[in-house]
Amino acid sequence: MLSNRSGHPFDRFLANPLKDDKLCREKIAIVEALDRMAHPDTGVYLQAATHVQLEPAWGETEDSAPPLRAADLVALARAEGVRSLPVLVDAMADPARDVRIAAAGALGGVGNEAAGLVLRLKVRLGDRDPEVFSEYLGGLLAVDAGENLPLVANYPDPANPVACEAAARALGKSRLPEAFDPLADCWRRAHSVELKRHLLLAVAILRRPTALDFLAGIVASEPDPDATAALSALGVYKDDPRLREGIAGIVEDRDRPVIRAAFGREFRY
Repeated sequence: MLSNRSGHPFDRFLANPLKDDKLCREKIAIVEALDRMAHPDTGVYLQAATHVQLEPAWGETEDSAPPLRAADLVALARAEGVRSLPVLVDAMADPARDVRIAAAGALGGVGNEAAGLVLRLKVRLGDRDPEVFSEYLGGLLAVDAGENLPLVANYPDPANPVACEAAARALGKSRLPEAFDPLADCWRRAHSVELKRHLLLAVAILRRPTALDFLAGIVASEPDPDATAALSALGVYKDDPRLREGIAGIVEDRDRPVIRAAFGREFRY
């Protein structure tokens, strides 16, 4: 997988990185340029995947290379496909959350059975960062939604709000019609105002007619806090004139000052 090359510009920024390439900006630009060109320079990708660059920060040192490693994993997966799996698996243990997020997304993009099994194991083991955990779940759905949806759908549970929020993000981003029922069921069982807001936003980004009808029904009949949360979620559609008009009619029929005010906030241009 390693390419033969000499005098590559990437190498120049490794010689004295603190002087020539603070924050890895030049190395990131090279990786992104190679990715845009679909250039199979895996020698660069393999170096970037493990590069650590300690720079002074607040009297200590801090690794400035996580953005480089994250960008590199995406490029490597596109260039190498299944051959990138060893690097992607190693990156799942990276201390930097952005790198673990990129690794999960790249594994989802590779999409074969081995990638799915790695993601499934990571889901079972969990992650200390909810956003990373959400990417593990989303990666599983990208690999095989039919096989992995039952596992992901177990996590929207109000009893575990952190995992529930993470799963809600993954289900919403999946745009799968089958994702609606676990989200709606969890919303009905939830009591936390904040968790309910996250669940309604996930429902909204499904962009499914059933999901939009569900949100409109909440605006039409549920108590003010739930109705305003649904309006906040529906705000992602404020540029849709038909939906805006329909929601405006529901708000007028309810004739509740709090709901009117929420509609004005969320749907103003």
